[in-house]
Amino acid sequence: MTHSTGSGVLKDPEAAPGTPPLATVYQAKLRPAVNPEHIVRRPRLIELLDTAVESPLTLVVAPAGSGKTSLLRDWVGWTDLPHAWLSVDESDRDPAQLWLSILAALDGIAPGCAEPAADLVRRRHALVDAVGTLLDDLESRSYGPRVLVIDDLEVVDEAVASGALTMFVQHLPRWLRVVLVSRHAPHLPVDRLRARGMLGEVRFPELRFSFDEATEMLARLAPTLPPNRVAKAARHAGGWAASIQLAALAARAADARASADAPRQDDVGRYLGDYVWHEVLSGEPADVVDVLIAVSVVDRVEPDLARALAGRFDAPRLLERAEERGLFAARIEPSGAYETHALVRDALLVELRRRDPERLAELHQRAARWFEDAGQPVAALEHLLRAEQGREALRLLASCVPQLYDSGREATVRRMLAEIPAGAAASDTAAAIDLAWCQLFADRSAFVQTVHAVVAQADKDGGLEPWLLARLEMLRAASAAVSGDWTAGARSARWSLAAIGDGWQADPLCRFGWNLLAREIALTERWDDAAPEVRQVARTLSTAPERRIAFEATRALGAALAGRPVEALRLVYGTRQVSEAASLTTARTELMVAEALANREIGEQSAALPVLTHLVETACDPVPHCRLLACLELTRAAVDSGDAAAAERAFGDATEMVDTQLPGPGSRTLLARTGTLLALAEDRPDQARRWAAEVDDPFWGGVETARVLIATGDVGAADTALRAAAPRCVRHHVLLDLLLSRTTRDVDEAEAALTRAVRLGAAHGLVQTLASEGTGVVESIERLAWRVPQPWLDRLRRVPLSGASPPGTAVVELVEALTDRQLGILRMLPSRLSLREIADELFISVNTLKFHLKVIYRKLGCGSRAEAADLARALMNRHRRGQPAGAWRR
Repeated sequence: MTHSTGSGVLKDPEAAPGTPPLATVYQAKLRPAVNPEHIVRRPRLIELLDTAVESPLTLVVAPAGSGKTSLLRDWVGWTDLPHAWLSVDESDRDPAQLWLSILAALDGIAPGCAEPAADLVRRRHALVDAVGTLLDDLESRSYGPRVLVIDDLEVVDEAVASGALTMFVQHLPRWLRVVLVSRHAPHLPVDRLRARGMLGEVRFPELRFSFDEATEMLARLAPTLPPNRVAKAARHAGGWAASIQLAALAARAADARASADAPRQDDVGRYLGDYVWHEVLSGEPADVVDVLIAVSVVDRVEPDLARALAGRFDAPRLLERAEERGLFAARIEPSGAYETHALVRDALLVELRRRDPERLAELHQRAARWFEDAGQPVAALEHLLRAEQGREALRLLASCVPQLYDSGREATVRRMLAEIPAGAAASDTAAAIDLAWCQLFADRSAFVQTVHAVVAQADKDGGLEPWLLARLEMLRAASAAVSGDWTAGARSARWSLAAIGDGWQADPLCRFGWNLLAREIALTERWDDAAPEVRQVARTLSTAPERRIAFEATRALGAALAGRPVEALRLVYGTRQVSEAASLTTARTELMVAEALANREIGEQSAALPVLTHLVETACDPVPHCRLLACLELTRAAVDSGDAAAAERAFGDATEMVDTQLPGPGSRTLLARTGTLLALAEDRPDQARRWAAEVDDPFWGGVETARVLIATGDVGAADTALRAAAPRCVRHHVLLDLLLSRTTRDVDEAEAALTRAVRLGAAHGLVQTLASEGTGVVESIERLAWRVPQPWLDRLRRVPLSGASPPGTAVVELVEALTDRQLGILRMLPSRLSLREIADELFISVNTLKFHLKVIYRKLGCGSRAEAADLARALMNRHRRGQPAGAWRR
């Protein structure tokens, strides 16, 4: 009568070559093991579960060894309901990994539901967003009742406490029932669910074995035991499944030397420990017992792991013998994996810790080595910490921290850092360097503090080995970069890479250095694929695939900042898929920035602004420059649209970032450039002059100074400042010629400068850079229309021109309210589109458009398109500030 559904295995996208996947859901977790033959079927509990699962959520909560999992295994074998199974283990303590496991199980009963939500988890979206996506998908399905069983939930208390599971169980679709199996009540609103009638429950009183059930199991386990001894052992067991089994095994192994009285609940641990050592294992072959002790440090043991722990090739055969002798070792996988009953494992570990703590530590170290070699660094880290090998744990974490971060398991990194003893890095420069490297991905503030402390100590002590000096200098490079001093960071990175030589390939910290060099080139707006420094970085990183992917993302950002938006978008689309497959979070973040900047540059505001807003709301560790660039671009977008309030908000966010997180000269210069534009837009020349003075850049210093001089009427001085500016990229040349066309006194020279700017801008797809210079520049470009490609000019005409309403204008009331159609036409008037082009956009005739314009002019009290366009900008500006649509600037 089994009606289970098949379950697949959900895996993270493949990591970089040579790096095992970090988030895998094994098939064994997605199916229940087979119950042993001696397990007694209990129809009353099967019926109880049938009734309980009529509720959306069922809790099966009872202490260890109560028979919870055995009951559920039996029930899923008999129920008619399609079901999925998940056995939680230590790897699921990370919330992201837990939800990947739940999604893999759900995919067995709702095929196709897992991938959209799993994709959000891998991209490090909030888990509640992923769960919301999952619930939407499940709600859209029309199924009969189906059941998801999640076993051993107590293993992941911290992950459950994240809140995502609470959201999930409170909004289940009508067809889905969830059964949670745990040793204690999970972190869920149980009282509220119970009051709403949404909860079914099976607790220890229901699971307790009756006298008849206990005697039947004991008779199966110890068939030669006399009936009177069976009855006595059943009474002493107190209905506890583990006690019944231990009592039976003890009776069979040592002639039923059970106590006369059942143990009290607070004596259970001692009782089980005594039973395991004095009754269960007493007299058993020494080699079998030794293997059971060796594998007790893990909850599930593969054959190769058993050999490594026991130090003998025949360890799997000895585990098989232990199973045959009923020593609580059970084969749970066709591959030969074994599991020892948790209570027996606990008893073995307690005694091993008391008798031979050194061997216990050695066993944990062996387990750590095996898991590290098997590509399971999180499990290896757990064992190193249990072995009190904090320094080794720090070494291992440092070797895999980029992969853990990029796979969305930042919580795991933070947890491991918290569990590593503080003394692990004390008085050890190499360990302190590893600590700082790990902190870069979890706590940027702590990272910077640690780097400063290590550098100060190294300067004080002196005499560091060359390779340590090189690694320390690379940390200084990273610290400078994440603080906004990209030039100093690149300088330190170059020194470090030169000092370490070919050894950089074996060190993840030093491999990161080449990407720091690329990022500095991009952020200083001098990216050129033909430049020797760019070619060197690209050639070098061709031997490090995961770093090459990150390089391509930085390359896209560099192209966007340098004024090559079309090329940037091509790089984004070509790199995104491989970055997703490799789960490179930092690469994805830089690609998002590059795409948003490029889209806004080519006039695609609707595609750019939502991405920029998302980036502003994201922490963007360890690439904070991405969030800063997004804040500043949103500021410029608001300035261009005349939304002063939005510009101030975005600029305030950027200022706070620079003041508290990115105080370096590179980020300060970015802020000052935008501050100059904002101050000029708000007609505050003195403040603009102060911002311009803070721009520390051989190109932008002259440009921002010239902008202020032009605004204050000193065109001659502006021309002098511009001619001293040193452009480094396409965008610089375009902008410089645009400004020179406004400052030079020679008409022919001005036209030549404007022509150069327009031709170069059109060749590379620049639109916003030209539109942001205002109406005068764009009107001059219109006179050169015959010299530029028509598609580019059409795109320029569709971009609203920069400029807000003149300061000090009055607010008047509309003569008559505008209709939605008239408002739609009004919003298009500030563009450079002709009437014919506006009519085509609106799918109306030119005559119809002219009729609407006459009505609009009458209602606005104006007489021309230019006046109406000014009022349209005012409308958009005041609408964003929340003022009534009827209030207008005149």
